Amino acid sequence: MGNNLTREKDYSIITAAFIFILLAVVFVVIIFKQINLGKFILPFYLIVIGMFFFATAMESENKLGEWLASLSWTFNMLGLVLFYQYTTGNLKSWIYMWALIFPTGIGLGQVCYGAVKAKKEPIERGKVLIQIGFGLFIFIFVVFKLFFPVIARMDK
Repeated sequence: MGNNLTREKDYSIITAAFIFILLAVVFVVIIFKQINLGKFILPFYLIVIGMFFFATAMESENKLGEWLASLSWTFNMLGLVLFYQYTTGNLKSWIYMWALIFPTGIGLGQVCYGAVKAKKEPIERGKVLIQIGFGLFIFIFVVFKLFFPVIARMDK
């Protein structure tokens, strides 16, 4: 119990139920309104898988829950990056956006897990991973845009 943040309550069951209900509502709306996701179907399903894993992680009390939360946000970040790339057509951004998926997604999963479960250790580990991920993203973005502008303009 010394693990928890200042005696905060664990809202994991409420969070998991809310996520499952939200996913069900989204699927019902898509089916009844006959919405065609088109090219966004892959990012949509990656985000849905990520949210399902996160809701499942909320019900686990051991290290498996933290691991599932990290995996879930990796799926979510991959879906969000692909959504951005499909929307803008900027597929070359993968060169620097991978850093938002691997260390940053894992860190977001740990921070979210720690916040919902009221545990301090996952939050601290997650913050470090998020800082590393954003640092890599900015560094690679700057290097790519400054030193390789020819590659950035190849498609024109």
